[in-house]
Amino acid sequence: MSRRLNRYFTSNNAPPTPASTSSVASLNKIFDSYREQGDPPNIITVNGAMKYLQDIDIGLEEPTILVIAELLQAPTMGEFAREGFVDGWKTSGCDTLDKMRARVPDLRFAFSHDEALFKKVYLFTYNFARSPNQKSLPLESATEYWKLLFAKRFKTHMGNWIDFLETEYKRSIAKDTWNCMYDFVQLADGDPTLASYDTDGAWPSILDDFVGYVRKKQGAVMDIS
Repeated sequence: MSRRLNRYFTSNNAPPTPASTSSVASLNKIFDSYREQGDPPNIITVNGAMKYLQDIDIGLEEPTILVIAELLQAPTMGEFAREGFVDGWKTSGCDTLDKMRARVPDLRFAFSHDEALFKKVYLFTYNFARSPNQKSLPLESATEYWKLLFAKRFKTHMGNWIDFLETEYKRSIAKDTWNCMYDFVQLADGDPTLASYDTDGAWPSILDDFVGYVRKKQGAVMDIS
């Protein structure tokens, strides 16, 4: 185990220590520095959120943004709430921008190497990605987040999956489908041919239809050759 990953696990498994009054005050001060005039008292809105992420060296197109969102229990894309912001960084022992910035490489590394963290962030993303008034996740949003999260895990079938969704499925994504995709991608990662997929199993029907779609394409290729 690398020194960096060991340091991440050690810091996250250590018993929490009570935060000092000055530490909480420092975190509240940082939070308020990113609020704009007209923002609710306990919310950083989109402009402040983007500036904050840039200030701690997180690119707006990288999956680490979702790690931070889960750590700070962000209510939705482009917002941070005071309670989650203070509690998340307090638990991590980071009460200055420099400490937060220094923690980011460990979070980035852990996201790629700690399966429990990846799964926690993945499951968190469904509610995070929805607008408050949406019952399910719009297809366009779901595909963009899947590309971001599964870019290194679902290489064989990501193109097929997006094509299937856009040409065959064409509907919003339910939470059960989102959650089951975590297990399906693990199966596909170990079995790119999907030969072990059981259509009589407990998978949602959308995945049965997708596997049928892939097998039909595979059969067409074999007929041509």
